[in-house]
Amino acid sequence: MQIERLIPLAKQLLALPIGDARQDLWLWEHSERVMDLVSLIARLPEVGGNPDLNALAAAALFHDAGWVLEFHQGRFERWQLLTRPTNDLQRELAAAMLLEEAGPLMPAPTARLAAETIRQCNDRKTRLLEARLLAEGEALDEVGIMYVLRQFRQYQAEGRPLQQLVDTWRRQQEYDYWEVRLSGSFHFETTRAAARKRLAAVDAFMTALACDLHGVDVQQLVPPATANTELV
Repeated sequence: MQIERLIPLAKQLLALPIGDARQDLWLWEHSERVMDLVSLIARLPEVGGNPDLNALAAAALFHDAGWVLEFHQGRFERWQLLTRPTNDLQRELAAAMLLEEAGPLMPAPTARLAAETIRQCNDRKTRLLEARLLAEGEALDEVGIMYVLRQFRQYQAEGRPLQQLVDTWRRQQEYDYWEVRLSGSFHFETTRAAARKRLAAVDAFMTALACDLHGVDVQQLVPPATANTELV
């Protein structure tokens, strides 16, 4: 099976309409990134085993498709997609969509394994290697600058100020949110290390954003005698 046969179908299903002429690619691009990530993670020496790469790629493309069904049912606005962890019901909906829409394009055993991979990827204790790899790819896509964009998308829709991005990040740092998440979300030390590097990039970004929001760089250029002069 060539996964390229599934990509146009997945994009058609996951790219959500905006009016008559535009599409929201948020969910589709996330799924495409996860597909690329799992294909790389599967090749890490630490992983071992012999995962079915076709089933894994198909599962990655459709693993969050449950959001699409619920969106079309009117349960979510576009901006709410992926604003919380995908639950087991949504995974089951995604598995069903994969079997119905993409199943005819795959050998039956591959389709069944892909669907089971989706169903089990939320289970931290799963022994199914493909499910563990899918969970790893999704977890990695949820950290780093993609985390910032996800928060920005949500906060803008909710009318929150940019400062809240910085404030949320600082609170997470104070309470070791990301340390706990790194410990619980990754099966492999290699990908956990990659996540740490992505989080370091976020920290640098948030520092720069805080600087820009308050003009700290310009404040440093103002002579001390005039720095505290109030506007009247």
